[in-house]
Amino acid sequence: MLFTAIALLPELRRVPNLNDDAFHFLLVQEAAGALTRGGNIFDFWSPVLELGFPQFLYYQHLPHLFVVFLDRLMLGRVDLITSFNGVRYVLLVGFPITVYWSLRKLGFSQQGSTLAAAMAPLFSGNFNYGFEYDSYIWRGLGMYTQLWAMHLSLASLALLANYLDHGKSRLLAITTLSALILSHLVYAYMTAISALFFLLWGLRPANARVRILRFAVLWGTSALVTAYFWLPFLTSRVYLSASPYLQQWKYDSFGAAVIVPKLVTGALFDHARVPVITGLVAVGLVTALLSRSRQALLAAAFFALWLGLYFGRATWGSLTDLLPLHDGLIMHRFVGGVAIAALMLLAVTGTRLWQLMSRLGPWQMPLFALLTVAIMYPALLERHRFYTLNNVFLSRTASALAADPDAKEIINSLQRLPPGRAFAGLRTDWGKEMKLGDLAFSDLLTMHEIPAVSPPYQSLSLNSDLLWDFDYRSRNDYELFNVRYVVAPSKESMPGFLEALERRGKYALYEARPSSYFSIGRSDVALFGRQSEFLPAARNWLRSRISAAHDFPQVRLDGAISVPLDVPSYPLSVAAHLLPTLAPRSLPEGTVIDETVGPQFHTANVVLEKAATVVLKVSFHPNWRATVNGMETATRMVMPSYVGIALPPGRHNIVVVYRSDSRRLLLLCFGAAILTLAAVAAVYEKWLSRRTI
Repeated sequence: MLFTAIALLPELRRVPNLNDDAFHFLLVQEAAGALTRGGNIFDFWSPVLELGFPQFLYYQHLPHLFVVFLDRLMLGRVDLITSFNGVRYVLLVGFPITVYWSLRKLGFSQQGSTLAAAMAPLFSGNFNYGFEYDSYIWRGLGMYTQLWAMHLSLASLALLANYLDHGKSRLLAITTLSALILSHLVYAYMTAISALFFLLWGLRPANARVRILRFAVLWGTSALVTAYFWLPFLTSRVYLSASPYLQQWKYDSFGAAVIVPKLVTGALFDHARVPVITGLVAVGLVTALLSRSRQALLAAAFFALWLGLYFGRATWGSLTDLLPLHDGLIMHRFVGGVAIAALMLLAVTGTRLWQLMSRLGPWQMPLFALLTVAIMYPALLERHRFYTLNNVFLSRTASALAADPDAKEIINSLQRLPPGRAFAGLRTDWGKEMKLGDLAFSDLLTMHEIPAVSPPYQSLSLNSDLLWDFDYRSRNDYELFNVRYVVAPSKESMPGFLEALERRGKYALYEARPSSYFSIGRSDVALFGRQSEFLPAARNWLRSRISAAHDFPQVRLDGAISVPLDVPSYPLSVAAHLLPTLAPRSLPEGTVIDETVGPQFHTANVVLEKAATVVLKVSFHPNWRATVNGMETATRMVMPSYVGIALPPGRHNIVVVYRSDSRRLLLLCFGAAILTLAAVAAVYEKWLSRRTI
């Protein structure tokens, strides 16, 4: 822990993130803003990325809210990014404590748990999305919520096993498991599989009823406590994108043909070094098979289970369809289950080493400690080199930011200018040259909460993958995505319709006018079908002639809230053939007079010469509620997943507000009441047992 604490001190520096941590810190900022406004911190509109999306309605959010509450406890005396980095740092340094405590709860020896805890921060998997710290550090993958899940999944398993075996710590088990569900859905899913394994492992005819009842109480209560999150997630999942750009191996994993050789050669746990952890895991497996002690066999069987699941669809094919929610499973993350099992086998090895040294008398403890450090040494050297390189990247970026005041001035200008999205390039154009050290300029837009058309970090909204199609040379694309500002290299030749606002050093800031979040359009054609058919249809619409004519076809996806389609309707699957055949027409007759943009609302005054559809260019969600001239008015989804409002001729005052479904608030209160009752029951049982004694 001391080694990790020193090696990772650079992680506390106030440098913007270049990986998914940029997305996570944005959510922390937005949640803090919602709390300051007195808004709903569990469900608010996030306007910055992917043309807007209600992130906390679908994304695990307890880790972000923890930073916000910590900030409030410190009365704002520490800036948010330092608090965010501090939480990450403490979780990374403190992981051995969680490992030790959890393994002891699972019944492993003190010495074995010590060895496993010491090795826990030293996994090296070459950015394998597992427990190795490559997943969490600045130049890594930015998997902040998994960092929480790494702790909570271990603690949940330990508490669950203790409750199943002894009926103890029920309240703590429920609280920890609920926290895991709210921190990482994939790891909660994995923990459910592990929990079922533990249930069956200790099942006997004499205890079957008690164990099954305890299992049901634990999971049932945790499900009720967290229902406000997972139930709306499931019922409105149709508005959550399943990106085709996510590599197929993330869904299928790698198969036994790839994973077994990586395990045997040491690349799975000991990339680019002597296979220290791999060797200890192998010793644990051999020890389990030879000693046949119940605890060692438990670790070996658990390892076999998760190694097999980690093989994924690439090995098991259609058999994986037996797993619940198999369609959306990203099975490469099952490497986390393999890591937990490996920690158990490390504990088995540590126990065996301690037993072998039992004849050394008073020398047993110091020699065991010396042996542990000697075993760790190659891993410590490799991790030191890895973290040193991380510090090089971090320092290089910090120096580039400090030496580039022009970038800061451009950001300040964007924050002062009227509302509109910004664009600072993609990885497929000059955006790849807009670098500050290792940081992309678009990452600065995220850091400073500037709504942008930029490479998506998560691809959660239905619109997100269309951003890769944005063409900075097309005037129509600026209009369709409401891109008002462009930050480009000052030497780059830009389209003539862009007006240069300022030039600072190597940057130029441009404006595309006119620009508005509202557009006057038509929706006299409708498309319907499966969500998987939506993106190809939206891409065909974007590049068709009718998009430039402000024809926004209505869209109804299977499983979405039913909206009557009172216009000619066609399947999404035929959009590729249908849309090019539709003749473009003149622009609808109407004007957006003015607009106001707020954190959770958009307002506009429009004048329509004829009946038309007023389109709000943010991602559609049924939680957007429209009021026109003081009367509540229905909204509908129009291409490309925008908010459409059908209106008659005349002058209209339009107010569109994002409001969380009141049923979610009721579920939140219900969950809090359930947890309170569980706490009261635990206190009462404890009081009753003391009175009986």
